[in-house]
Amino acid sequence: MKAGPILLLLCLCSCYLYAQQPYAVKGSLTDSAAGIKITDATISVLRAKDSTLCKFIWNNSSHNFSVPLKESGQFILLVSYPGYADYTAEFSLDSTKPVYDFQGINMLLRSRLLTEVLIQGKKAEMKIKGDTTEYDASAFHVEPNAKVEDLLRQFPGIEVDKDGKITAQGKTVNKVLVDGEEFFGDDPTLVTKNIRADMVDKVQVYERSSDQANFTGIDDGKKEKTINIKLKEDKKNGYFGKVEASGGTDNFYTGKLMFNAFKGKERFSAYGILDNTGHFGMDWGESSKYGMSNYNFNFGDDGSIRISGETNDELESYNGEYYGEGLPTAKNGGVHYDNKFNNDKTTVNVNYRIGSLAVDGNKRVITQNTLPSSYINTTSDQQFHNYLFRHKGNGRFEFKLDTTSTLVVNAAGGSRNSSVDNEYNTTSLRQDSTLLNTNSRAVHSKTDETTFNAGILFNKQLKKKGRKFSMGISEGYTRNNGNEFLKSAINYYNEKEGLDSSVVNDQNRVQHSDNNTLTANATFNEPLSDKAQLAFSYDFVLTNANSNLNTYKKSDSDKYDVLDSLYSNDFKIDNVSHQGGAMFIYKATKFRLSAGSKVSNVSFEQLNRYDNSTFKRNFVNINPQVYLTYTFSQSKSMTFNVTRRTQLPTVTQLQPVRINTDPLNIHLGNPDLDPSYSDDIYWNYNSYKAITQQYMYLNANFSLKHNSIVSNVVTDSAGASTYQYANIKKNGYNGGIWAMRDFKTNWWGMSLATMLSANTNVSYNMVNNVLNKSTSYTISPELTLRKNADKKGYFEVNARPNYTIQKSSLLPSLNSNGLGFDAGAEFRVFLPKNFEFYSRTNFTYSPKTKSFNTDLKRTIWNMEVSRKFLKEKQLRVAASVNDLLNQNSGFNRNVSGSQITQNTYSTIRRYFMFTITWDFNKMGGAKPKS
Repeated sequence: MKAGPILLLLCLCSCYLYAQQPYAVKGSLTDSAAGIKITDATISVLRAKDSTLCKFIWNNSSHNFSVPLKESGQFILLVSYPGYADYTAEFSLDSTKPVYDFQGINMLLRSRLLTEVLIQGKKAEMKIKGDTTEYDASAFHVEPNAKVEDLLRQFPGIEVDKDGKITAQGKTVNKVLVDGEEFFGDDPTLVTKNIRADMVDKVQVYERSSDQANFTGIDDGKKEKTINIKLKEDKKNGYFGKVEASGGTDNFYTGKLMFNAFKGKERFSAYGILDNTGHFGMDWGESSKYGMSNYNFNFGDDGSIRISGETNDELESYNGEYYGEGLPTAKNGGVHYDNKFNNDKTTVNVNYRIGSLAVDGNKRVITQNTLPSSYINTTSDQQFHNYLFRHKGNGRFEFKLDTTSTLVVNAAGGSRNSSVDNEYNTTSLRQDSTLLNTNSRAVHSKTDETTFNAGILFNKQLKKKGRKFSMGISEGYTRNNGNEFLKSAINYYNEKEGLDSSVVNDQNRVQHSDNNTLTANATFNEPLSDKAQLAFSYDFVLTNANSNLNTYKKSDSDKYDVLDSLYSNDFKIDNVSHQGGAMFIYKATKFRLSAGSKVSNVSFEQLNRYDNSTFKRNFVNINPQVYLTYTFSQSKSMTFNVTRRTQLPTVTQLQPVRINTDPLNIHLGNPDLDPSYSDDIYWNYNSYKAITQQYMYLNANFSLKHNSIVSNVVTDSAGASTYQYANIKKNGYNGGIWAMRDFKTNWWGMSLATMLSANTNVSYNMVNNVLNKSTSYTISPELTLRKNADKKGYFEVNARPNYTIQKSSLLPSLNSNGLGFDAGAEFRVFLPKNFEFYSRTNFTYSPKTKSFNTDLKRTIWNMEVSRKFLKEKQLRVAASVNDLLNQNSGFNRNVSGSQITQNTYSTIRRYFMFTITWDFNKMGGAKPKS
């Protein structure tokens, strides 16, 4: 089925929401003193009781205006025009007087243009205070028992996609707080999908700095987009929650339980989930470690070293939705507690979560490996069964020791147990389609990981105003134990497809690693005036790590007891880092500037206990940074940042652990690597006009890379590749722009959002010692039209074409250029007798390219019919279908350096589901109206 007719059908189905209403207000605008008629003015109508916007128009064709309204009541007319004083007047409409005529309105000049209008005693839908945007929840209508997610969908500048992922002002929201406190740590969907919208007073959106930056006032550049849900005071006593049970065809099921109890500032929550549909609410963007196919030693930004296992995408989750390959089965649960004691001088916030995830499936990966004069096509078929069990807890304790001192204690820990069972069959062909090699491989592994970290932060305000001192110390420990069995058989073929040779590997790898990192830092702020200050910082990092890997081959007794020293190692790593910094900070009413630099020295020493050899390196890094914010008004601001980032070479790039898990891809080290660095520029601008609900957001970024560390891949005539890293003098870069304008139109009060994103990237790598330049350009405009009709429903349609240019200098005739397209439609209709109808459709088109002669056309259509029961509509029964057209298929393409990869995999397809949900509630204050 084509997407076009579907979208048209959905738009027609929702048109009944927007019928004409008989009420209206009209008049005309003139400047009698100047003797002119005024056009292009903004005419807004607000409800008198709460000042919420009902309707607005522009009188762009005549000085006369007429504003249609849906209902009777008390209203305020507001007329705005540049250079003139705003005109406001109250009026009322009822059945006896459905039309109010202001006739001639005389507009008066004023000496200066007001940035915004404030109606005393009235609430505004949205306020912008510096870098914080605040929404008044009471100004937006939601249905009884609607959740925070439904409320967020109505806010200008915030998008919630079909999977619940939140984007605010062009950035992904990674943290959702409740009354400023963390709620289950790093899983925002546990707030947005479960807390009721009618409990919310205000919603705040801002960039959250690190605890250290908040303590010191020194901008460390570590920020994340955050939403803070402020609850109504009368909703902070009592309990609420929900129970949900679903059963469907093909043995799909879901069971969920959520419980929340509030008593003033004390809060307790618990949840449990059983699910195999992919909606299991696990960690937000968590990168878990499940296999042991590779071991990576990485320097952190602070100079610390972290040892981690290779992550497998098919086991990762994001945003409470399953985005990997295969069919998942999840069990997940947790508890949360936070409270404030001793007149808010003591704050406690603790979380504990436990869960498991099993994934079964298959996938096919087609890779085109570009060489200087030819290419190799490789097809790999994989069967997998992967399993993870993990539990973890964390706590944050804050103590206000006195009016000038604060102490924060953090602690977190957990463990993971995972197993991976993968079987691969790989075939590689030369450019002329003759057989090059085949590889049959099986990997079975188990890995156990334990982590713990704890730290304290102390802040002291000294006697002189603005003079502050802070210090922090933390320690983190990670331990990994793994056991992996590898069997592989490789056959190599000559140009006539005759068998040349065969290589068989049958081995057992036993690995142990541990990492202990101690971090200490201190800052001192010295005021120079009421607006200016100097901030000094010092950071110290000490890392001790061990990694032991023993690889065993089979003996004549058929046991893995013969040590293979070539693929075994025993490393001890010591790392010391010192970093000092100085910043000048200036804060004015509208202007904030932070400028300075950090200088670090990193000393690294690695001892190979097998041969008693020592490898040492020392790095010195200088990283200047400038942060500038200018606030034009409460509703308009701009930010500009320039920073330098240093990327140290990883230990595996310098001197890697030699691993033959995939004998066709071998990695070597380069001890002569130097650090690379990049100069990053970021700019953004946002503006919001509260009365007319016009929102604009622009941002641009550019990063220039120097002395880049790139991969040199040498592929021999048999198709085996050896990887080694090197520095190059060529400067790569990437940059992008993102722009959005969101405003209400004259078309039945619908909102229109226009967006444009464009990105470019130029990077380098080496293939068989020949420099390859990879270039990509992507441009994607987007148009979204949406409407929220109080008590009737909402709809949204969007279209997003995209054009991509991706090419390699080695073989420019092979590229991944093409025009793609995405479109979607979503609507919910509130029908009589408490029935609801919901539909969501998404169409995706990925074009065929010169590299891959296949395209993808896919329409995913989900539908649901539901009814609510009981007095306050707490009981909900629903019948739904996932992927009605049965077109869902796992598919993606990726370009990296000289390789182009296409991945197809098994995934969740069509099923029918029956769901019963009970929302229970006993909260203080008035009950919500039905």
